[in-house]
Amino acid sequence: MKIGPIESVTILTHDLTASADRYISAFGWRIKEPVSELGVEDANRWQAAELAGARVLKVCGVNGGIRFIESATHQNPVPLRTFGWSALEICVDDVHKYVAQAVEAGFEILNEAVPLSGSAKPLPLIAAQLAGINGEVVYITQILSEVPNFELPDVSKESGSVFICVLGASDLERSREAIELNFEVRRASDREVAIKVLNRVYEKSLDTLHRLSSLQLAGRNAIEIDQLPIEAIQREKFAGNLPPGISIVTVLGSVTEARVFNLPDNALLEVLPY
Repeated sequence: MKIGPIESVTILTHDLTASADRYISAFGWRIKEPVSELGVEDANRWQAAELAGARVLKVCGVNGGIRFIESATHQNPVPLRTFGWSALEICVDDVHKYVAQAVEAGFEILNEAVPLSGSAKPLPLIAAQLAGINGEVVYITQILSEVPNFELPDVSKESGSVFICVLGASDLERSREAIELNFEVRRASDREVAIKVLNRVYEKSLDTLHRLSSLQLAGRNAIEIDQLPIEAIQREKFAGNLPPGISIVTVLGSVTEARVFNLPDNALLEVLPY
């Protein structure tokens, strides 16, 4: 099954307006649809019947966006400290400008903008990582040129777009296998690298190596799987509800009707028809 690009991510929130305003202010996003109620069909498809009727607000950039669902029952996960979907990555044409805007909008810097490392030399990418108010992490990434073995967006045309989602895995190979067995994706990378944001969050030496693997999707998007340190824990999830933080990654794909795949660590991957 072909999948890609990323259509949206779903995030539980205690405050729809505050959440949406941060992305609008930081990235120039817009409200895609006015506040509505979550339908029973969607809630049941996600096995989250308790959320039926919850208030929903969608915001979007040039490509990709976020569906915020209001819920009072959850506790926000500590950024990068729990398994599951941990981050969305937004490509920009000026990383320093957007980091400044995001901080002004209320995001917290976890790691300042620095060049990203490949297996042998720096990649033509500069990225910062910030925390939102719902336990989600946002990578702000400037793509300076083509990245070997990847197909990524042209930031001169798609600045502010969601182009990667990051899965924090308890078992990288198990999570990757679940995606590769079900979907037509290409393994673009598998390497050990010093992920500075993880080392800062877990208070490790900045040169500590972590394994990550990236899967190329259609539409010049990707999924990154990070092997989280053993100190990470499973995210709290109530029966009939979604896991807090980033709950669902929704992609377009070659299906005739919406389908949901439950990946390891309660990471839901939803596929909508092209």
